[in-house]
Amino acid sequence: MKQAMLSAMCQRELALVDFKAIGRSRGFDAETTGSRVLLQHALLSERGLSEAMALLTETEILGLHLLHHRGEAVGLNFFQRIYPDSAAKDRYGTYTARFKGVLQKVKANLVRRGLLLFCTLSPGIQNQSVSERMRFLFPEEFARFLPAPFPPRCLGAAVTREHRKEVSQSKLMEILQLGAARTSDSKGREDECWTLTDGELLFGGKPFSVERFRAWPVRRLAADFPGVKGEVEAFRPVPLLRYALSRLGEDEWAAPDDLLPFWKLGLPDGKRPEPRAVCDAGFECGLLEASVQDGLRLYRWRGLVDAASGTPPEHLLAVEDSEEIRIDLERVPLETLARLTEVSHLRVAEGRLRAAPSLLKISHRPAATLESEVFRWLRHHHTGFRTAVENVEEKRGKLIVHENLLVAKVNDPTLQVTIEREFAAPGQLVVLARGFVAFPSGLLPRIQAWMRKSGHVIRSFSSHDTD
Repeated sequence: MKQAMLSAMCQRELALVDFKAIGRSRGFDAETTGSRVLLQHALLSERGLSEAMALLTETEILGLHLLHHRGEAVGLNFFQRIYPDSAAKDRYGTYTARFKGVLQKVKANLVRRGLLLFCTLSPGIQNQSVSERMRFLFPEEFARFLPAPFPPRCLGAAVTREHRKEVSQSKLMEILQLGAARTSDSKGREDECWTLTDGELLFGGKPFSVERFRAWPVRRLAADFPGVKGEVEAFRPVPLLRYALSRLGEDEWAAPDDLLPFWKLGLPDGKRPEPRAVCDAGFECGLLEASVQDGLRLYRWRGLVDAASGTPPEHLLAVEDSEEIRIDLERVPLETLARLTEVSHLRVAEGRLRAAPSLLKISHRPAATLESEVFRWLRHHHTGFRTAVENVEEKRGKLIVHENLLVAKVNDPTLQVTIEREFAAPGQLVVLARGFVAFPSGLLPRIQAWMRKSGHVIRSFSSHDTD
């Protein structure tokens, strides 16, 4: 998209007077601005970007940050938030008439300064005007030259930091509550509940993974501050806050009130939470860290911290017997737990999480899992895991007849892709030829429930059926 837009802009959209204006702003020589080909190659270079951006107003800088955060081409109406006084007040006029003044500002202050790409889409079936078909893009290469969207507070490396590191471990400990009544905090939050199904540890109804686990407090925070319904994801409170804090350098912090100009430009009136409220909630979720300077509470985005990271297997695993090991959830790192779920059948018993080797899972594991520190420890210290690995290695490459295996035919290609994605964990579902899939019989209730919930019809037959 970017290269096509760049080519269209330089080859068709710009006039000679535009070339010269870009050259003056970016410091290109006459030879470059006199050639469409040379200008096209030079425009995405770093030359003159700092000088061109120094000419921008504060609102234009914030607008380009929003455009960078969105990460895609936008229509002319996006720039109404940057140049509100240039848009016509007549809501019933044509698109071209309403945004004529905005287009003039965009071309003069952004395009002719060499900071924005644009092109005009081909006419569609709706027969839109030229202005409606214009698309604008802020190149990713320019982002690091953008001045900060707010004044950061530099505290130095020795600052006292507050961070709720216990959030991650507290969430893991909820696994031991499986089978008991849910806490009131968990009701209505299906995307952050633990379940154990046929030995598979699920989080939010999906197989446990480090990435999914780290994302749950972000989802919770976003649910508490949803923003405007129908607005693009980037222009909602939590993604906007995360982007703003991502612009902080090392040892830099943000005061919530300093975010207000950027906050107001990105979020509409009437639906805008106070940035301090979102920051406070983010801190409680374990996503932000805080510090205090002269009585003012400052923040940085840190993300969910794995408090047990780096703990070796011998400090968190205990051999129960030849069948199982016991996992210490107070000490287990997220990555280690993920590795264990990839090779084990899990259960909760007597207030402990226990793992037994799964021959099927081990046989499907890639080399990265089998060579991990925790799996090497399991092979060395536990008879059951060592025996399982030996059985897999002995049978590798041989024909195996499976028991308790079901086969299904999926006639809808779209449904097949969806069901493959839904049950993608190792040992769950295997794709066969001509639309068939195979899965363990124990997985049937989950597949049936998911199919009914999705509104699909299930037909069953046995080997005795002739139809």
